[in-house]
Amino acid sequence: MKQFFITILGVFAGLFLFLIVMPFLLIASVAGSAGAPAPTPSQSVLVVDLRLPVTDQPPASPFGSLSGGIAVTDIVQKLEAAENDRHVRGVFVRAPEMGLAPAHAEEIRQALIDFEASGKFVIAHAQGFFAPTITNYIAVSAATELWLQGSSDFAATGLSAETLFLGGLFERFGVSPQFEQFYEFKNAANVYTQTDYTEAHRTAETSLLTGIYNAALAAAALDRNMPVEALKAALDRAPMSAPDAIAAKLADKTGMPEEALDAALARAGGVDSATALDIADYAPPAGSGDVIAVVAGEGPILGGPDSTDPFASDTQMNGDAIAASIREATDDDSVKAIVLRVSSPGGSPPASEQIWAAVERAQSLDKPVVVSMGAYAASGGYYVAAGADRIIALPSTITGSIGVLGGKLAVDAGLNRYTGANLSTVTVGGPFASAYDAGEAFTNSQREAFRASMQRTYDDFTGKVAEGRKLELARVQEIARGRVWTGAQARPLGLVDGIGGLREAIRVAKELGGIDAEAAVQIAWYPAQEDPLQAIADLFGTGTTLARAAAVMGLVAGDDRLVTLLRLASRPEQVQALEPVRVR
Repeated sequence: MKQFFITILGVFAGLFLFLIVMPFLLIASVAGSAGAPAPTPSQSVLVVDLRLPVTDQPPASPFGSLSGGIAVTDIVQKLEAAENDRHVRGVFVRAPEMGLAPAHAEEIRQALIDFEASGKFVIAHAQGFFAPTITNYIAVSAATELWLQGSSDFAATGLSAETLFLGGLFERFGVSPQFEQFYEFKNAANVYTQTDYTEAHRTAETSLLTGIYNAALAAAALDRNMPVEALKAALDRAPMSAPDAIAAKLADKTGMPEEALDAALARAGGVDSATALDIADYAPPAGSGDVIAVVAGEGPILGGPDSTDPFASDTQMNGDAIAASIREATDDDSVKAIVLRVSSPGGSPPASEQIWAAVERAQSLDKPVVVSMGAYAASGGYYVAAGADRIIALPSTITGSIGVLGGKLAVDAGLNRYTGANLSTVTVGGPFASAYDAGEAFTNSQREAFRASMQRTYDDFTGKVAEGRKLELARVQEIARGRVWTGAQARPLGLVDGIGGLREAIRVAKELGGIDAEAAVQIAWYPAQEDPLQAIADLFGTGTTLARAAAVMGLVAGDDRLVTLLRLASRPEQVQALEPVRVR
């Protein structure tokens, strides 16, 4: 019996040590490592891997940054800071192999050019440009050295858009698409209603691709120091081997990724003494001076409450959250100007109007607003931008689509034919009460009422654009009709004011905010990302101290979400709520 109690006591002592003492030791260890970010090693080479999923902005969620992607705005700001960081000697880029949004490729290219202009080097390595899209190539065509893996193919030659039309399929299965489009170029619904491109759809698509292609050709020709015609002739021969691509002056050297990285380290001071530092781990020096607020908006524009999953890596522009961020930045006396970064295909008209109103309020309180367009600012994405003091777009930013569409798919006939099921409706109230039911097509009165509603939305949209861009309404209606343009095409139409990326937008914001062009500024990002410990505390309904303990226990117990917290707590430089970045 005595031995039994001794054994039980030993078990409890072990549990006490395991569950109480060890977590506190781990907590102390985490707390000790969670102070100031580690200093940048001298003779560093920043590593930018564009093979990762590329987004416009970092995820808004506190843990989304651990999804493994990379954000264009992060690359731009960190490379700008690194230009004047004596510890950073150069950049090593792993080139994208498949798809990259044209405007993202342009902004990354410009960031690398600006970095090289500071007297530092960029070495890029491609294991192959397998996709025939030219945009992957221009992201790195300006590198000091561009390496290709010896056995890889160079296929970057042009652009192609393939659209799956479902009109014939729906007709075969008895599904009736019911859509209203304002107007002929607002072609997103064509995939449901048509069996091929309409003339307007094909015209718009061809014009868009041509504009992107010509901009890419001009950029790559400048980077490779070749006439545009000679570059085009070389690209037209693709796909070609790596040696043939080098002979055509499309690249500089062949070799493995490790050899290219060693070449970068050798330039930085020596393979054994220089350090390869992932750009995600690079913590730029803290900023000083006046504040420029950057309000981040990426993804579809949605109404309703902001319900961001703390572990989600996808993004959205919630009307409440974006409007609140603009209002918060407006009311902060330290903020001299606001940059609204928009990369959105559009979405909810009421949420778009809510963001427009927040911009208008900022201007009424003498806080200038500059819009920086990312990969696209279309439909509602352009609506929220139209009222800004200045709009800055990249050459290939998909811009405009000033139009409206909406409708439904009436499925009952096909549902009954192939499954025997029926949708049946009981309605009380006015004749429009059942308009959105999926069982039947619109009645004549419903279609008329629905079209009138869409017309009001279109009139509001074009009116807002005319007001914001100071254009005649008739002119807006002439160039609108749902058509998309590149940023370069949109400028002479009066839809944008200047060509450039986030860095150019911040420069313009400094000018409008009365800040000297050469003065350093702090960049404050809105909405501020929630502290990871607070996110866990909210998730589990506890305090942050207990949340940290829960994270440590999660490490012991194997809870992936809590392990994520512990990783973030020990690497504060990866949290989006960073010290302001110093830029000029």
